[in-house]
Amino acid sequence: MLFQIVKPVCAAVFTGECVADTDVVTIRGITCLISSLIGQIPKVLAFVAVGMIIYSGVRLIGAGADPKAYAAAWSTFVYAVIGLILLAVVWLILIAIQNFTGAPVTQFGIPN
Repeated sequence: MLFQIVKPVCAAVFTGECVADTDVVTIRGITCLISSLIGQIPKVLAFVAVGMIIYSGVRLIGAGADPKAYAAAWSTFVYAVIGLILLAVVWLILIAIQNFTGAPVTQFGIPN
């Protein structure tokens, strides 16, 4: 999973997509790097949310008869699920805005 997140960022930087024809570092390289990083944020957030769900499940199993540990694990589970749902809703809203208006709201760039 980590390789799938890092690969597009490194590929954009090292294959020359972020470098001008003269091999001189410009502001375009920074914007390309930032856009490559921003594009990976939803994947990282989803990965963290799923990890938190698994972690809270392990804590729920390990809580046993302790009501405080069970409540803490359950609240972690609820917040992780809420975070995952919010991530999906926000991404769908951004895609809907992009489809209705035609504005590239999911892409980062500095105008020329």
